[in-house]
Amino acid sequence: MSEVTFDLEEALAEVLAAHHRGMLARAVVVAEVLDPDGDRSLSVLTTPGVPEWDALGLCRYAVLSIEGPAAAFFTGAHE
Repeated sequence: MSEVTFDLEEALAEVLAAHHRGMLARAVVVAEVLDPDGDRSLSVLTTPGVPEWDALGLCRYAVLSIEGPAAAFFTGAHE
């Protein structure tokens, strides 16, 4: 594993603990990154040891958990 994945795990664990959100088990982070020229790219990082299929499952679950409330908001069903 790369040093960045270990640093990511450490940083996320610290933030979650500081806000009493529980203990980090594993994570997938999707970030839009700007390079020095201002070009955008997508960076997907996982904490160490997360297999690709688990990362995909975490991402899919996150999408589903966001889609429902967002759809309700935009259709006015949240009122």
